[in-house]
Amino acid sequence: MSNGVTLDKRIQLIINLLISLSVFAVILYLVGIDKIFSVLLKARWELLALAIVAYILLNVVMSYRIKLVLESIGDKIPLKRIIPSNLAGMLASDFTPARAGYFFTAFSISSRENIGLEKTMLSIFGPQMFDFIIKVLSAGILLLLILSQTGMSNIIVNAALLVVFLSAILFVSALVFHPPLLKRFEFFESFPFAPRVFAFLRKMHMHSDKVLALKEKIVAITLFSWFIKGIEWYLLSQAIGIKFSGDIIHDILFIMVFQGAITIIQFLPIPTLAGAGASEAGFAGILAFFGVPLEVAVTFGFLSRLVMIVVDMLSISVILDYLHTHSLEKSLEGISGVH
Repeated sequence: MSNGVTLDKRIQLIINLLISLSVFAVILYLVGIDKIFSVLLKARWELLALAIVAYILLNVVMSYRIKLVLESIGDKIPLKRIIPSNLAGMLASDFTPARAGYFFTAFSISSRENIGLEKTMLSIFGPQMFDFIIKVLSAGILLLLILSQTGMSNIIVNAALLVVFLSAILFVSALVFHPPLLKRFEFFESFPFAPRVFAFLRKMHMHSDKVLALKEKIVAITLFSWFIKGIEWYLLSQAIGIKFSGDIIHDILFIMVFQGAITIIQFLPIPTLAGAGASEAGFAGILAFFGVPLEVAVTFGFLSRLVMIVVDMLSISVILDYLHTHSLEKSLEGISGVH
């Protein structure tokens, strides 16, 4: 790697950090940091603690999904060995654009267990196919809910949007599992950010047949992890007094859809750290349609990010151990190269 490339990566990270801090500063100025503190002072800390427990459980489930894929290709690794690497990848994703740092999980497992990186990458890329489909589905459902809140919803509109989003899900699934289809749209690759999307889909194609063999188990685990994330965010919302319908089942289902849709922002290749600031603005903008005050919605967004960082920090030793034997610059370049 040339010094020029290394310098460019460092400059880009600094720029992303500055943009993220600027967006946070604007949000805090517009909302009022005093109002956010007021919300936090009234928070129910026992519910925040339960949300942290839910997030820890989520990481265990995600780690088990990785273990399942690796076992299918002949590498049996104890779950307790995968969990620290998964948390380390989550921590890296908390501070990298488009959460690309999560691929550090693959680098870490490969290094710690001495198995091929192509195998550990399979365990990450494969399940993400189904995560992506869930996010698209969530975005469609959330749009329908927003239209119903604004009075713009009717049978014809709902039916049309349902057809559009079902078509989008089928199209995305076909792009992932039927490589020839992607070639028909390669002319879009000249658009901004498109090369990353195309590269990501091509890497998925390398593994799609293996993942399809496990599709039932992966889908079940992915749906369960989506439910756990919904529980985590429901607990956070209740901790700061957000009221939706008052029906627990209805509210958890809404939060599951909301979470699936809002996290798309964190995965967009925008020049911020893991969508920092942008996703918090998304919290405020979307929840406003459901009567949630601005300062409460922004606090909800901040807390959802804080819970992740607090738990993920438990893996800092895993990252430090990895960096003892690997160059930081080369690791960053490798992670960026797979996204």
